[in-house]
Amino acid sequence: MLYTKDLEDVILYAPALVAGSACSSLKIISGFTDCERISSHLISLLDGIKEKKYVSSIKISLILGMTKGSSLTKKKHKKICQTIKRIRTMRGMPKITCRYIASGQEVHSKVYLWSKGNTPEVAFCGSANYSINAFQRRRECMTDCDPNEAKAYYNSLYKDSIDCFDPDIEIKMSFAETAVPFIEDVSDDNIEKLSYEEYAQKTPIDQIRVSLLMAKGDVGYGSGINWGIRPNGTPRNRNQAYIPYNKKDRKAGFFPERVNPNDKHCPLFKVITKEAGAFYMRLAQDRDKGIHSADSNAIIGKWIREKIGASDGQFVTKEMLERYGATSVVFKKYENDIPLEHTLHFGNLTGTDYYSGKNGVIIGTPHFPSYLYQLIAFSIGISEHGSLKNRKVSYKGYQFLMMACSSLFVTFTTLY
Repeated sequence: MLYTKDLEDVILYAPALVAGSACSSLKIISGFTDCERISSHLISLLDGIKEKKYVSSIKISLILGMTKGSSLTKKKHKKICQTIKRIRTMRGMPKITCRYIASGQEVHSKVYLWSKGNTPEVAFCGSANYSINAFQRRRECMTDCDPNEAKAYYNSLYKDSIDCFDPDIEIKMSFAETAVPFIEDVSDDNIEKLSYEEYAQKTPIDQIRVSLLMAKGDVGYGSGINWGIRPNGTPRNRNQAYIPYNKKDRKAGFFPERVNPNDKHCPLFKVITKEAGAFYMRLAQDRDKGIHSADSNAIIGKWIREKIGASDGQFVTKEMLERYGATSVVFKKYENDIPLEHTLHFGNLTGTDYYSGKNGVIIGTPHFPSYLYQLIAFSIGISEHGSLKNRKVSYKGYQFLMMACSSLFVTFTTLY
């Protein structure tokens, strides 16, 4: 069967459904990937695992094939490693490994193999890289393929690959210094590309100051920015934290809220920091009383500790924040560029609903069929045999090009 719609659901999620194939292992061969694809995929799988929608203990094994020459930069390699490291600190998060083709020819194949235990169950191949652009912004097609053949192909490539965390990887591989945009295939609004310095030059459309202190004015113990430090001694990553979202700080609609009241999770939004880079956050907990980093609860806690000069996992006191000079953080909101999937062009109009519920003004010049203007002219004794075409028109002191007839009267009729 050829799949051209809902590829994310068909390829990346459906095989893990408890009510479906209940597969827990996904092997991927892809020419390219990006950090936003990795993060968003695993976060969504974790959400589904918590809801008992997907099977638990999912493991993803990724082989990247286009890793030579200008295909993989040292900067991108480090961002992939940083993303995976963060994900690995999140309890319950699916496990992921990433390997690069290091010997032999580069690999441009795209193959997705789901297995139950060691038994191959479902496999797909086609045009879609394991990337945001492929699954959300382009027309791609995938088809079923033989799971056992897909497994054999994956195994044949494995021996030519190297783990991205191999301590000698920079000796065994040659990374490019700069990326070639059309080869890299990562959009500017991808988490991987977002730049703090770039947004620091822009004017935010809104901002909000949120306290790092709990509602009672303390830092919390086993809560807030010290959420990972448990009074009962329960072992956790001591950097795990969330930012309290107290009533006095709230601004309706600033952060994305649940689409439906019964949704278990709030939508993700992207945050850029100067020191920790870009990552996903969301409102969380009962009554959305916290804001946490979705890739890993520890991102925010680690960032705060590094900012104020505290050691890794150290208990943060109110006095430490005051000595630093801040007991709050400021979130600035910026206008997004319209994502590519929301641009309108021939072939991409059906089902478009991006501006639903928003006020808008349509500016343009509607044209009737040319014969109608000719009939109007003929009815008052003007012969007009020309057709509408692009002509220079002077009207009320302005000159411009527009589709018009040769007759001055008919031209004014179209303008009217």
